[in-house]
Amino acid sequence: MTDPFVSTEVDRTKSRWVAKVFQELGRPRTTLRGLFYHALRRAEADYPICGGFVGEIRITRLYHENDGPKLVKWADRAQKIGLLPADALLKEEDGEHTILPPSRFSQEPGLEIWLNRSAFNPLLAPVCASHGAVLVSAESISSKLVQQLLDRSACRTTILCLSDLSQKSFLFCHSFRAAIAQARSRESPEITVHRAGLNPEQVLQWKVPMLSQEKGSKDALKEYKRYLQPYGLDHKKMAELDALEAYYPGGIAGFCEDILANMAQGMS
Repeated sequence: MTDPFVSTEVDRTKSRWVAKVFQELGRPRTTLRGLFYHALRRAEADYPICGGFVGEIRITRLYHENDGPKLVKWADRAQKIGLLPADALLKEEDGEHTILPPSRFSQEPGLEIWLNRSAFNPLLAPVCASHGAVLVSAESISSKLVQQLLDRSACRTTILCLSDLSQKSFLFCHSFRAAIAQARSRESPEITVHRAGLNPEQVLQWKVPMLSQEKGSKDALKEYKRYLQPYGLDHKKMAELDALEAYYPGGIAGFCEDILANMAQGMS
């Protein structure tokens, strides 16, 4: 039976547009925001919008930031129609996730990637496995995760942190360093934590767009403003890891492949 919610011409037209944008991005799977960033950077004014009559597509235009919330609906309908694969769009999963490589390399020191977005795990797990790196995702750093890190770190370990450049997430790496410093004993192996992305330099280098973000506390906003001020970036806006899907060759998986390869080369 035909789904009444995906049977109108508007549904079919907008679903075809979503499928087209997904195909252009050229990745088997991505996040919805990754798809959004690709749509945002397109120069083609082909985004279909309704005209004066319900059910008609009267004009097309460039896609812009304010269209983002509607992408959820049209991507869902594209999947219902079958124009977009059911597993095409990765979603966040609650909880803490630690993915160990199938076999830990014998070379030391250790290498890990930590991020506060679980949706990227399916994309990053194969990359980390190929480098013998541990992958950890969690919305925040818990004492349990830190203790697990200390328990498996038999030697010097380097942590590469990934998080959005936003008021909510820009201190993820800083909080991680503080948690490790508090939990480590003098006998524990050295653990260094580096912010691998997103950082202001990368946003400027790759011309990643800064978009609107939710308002937080005044103190947090003030600290975020102080952090961005040297780079001339607007503290009222954010840059998301999802943008790497559109602005970095190979997407976020390609980005992690490059930083892990560079780290391994530096350690050899």
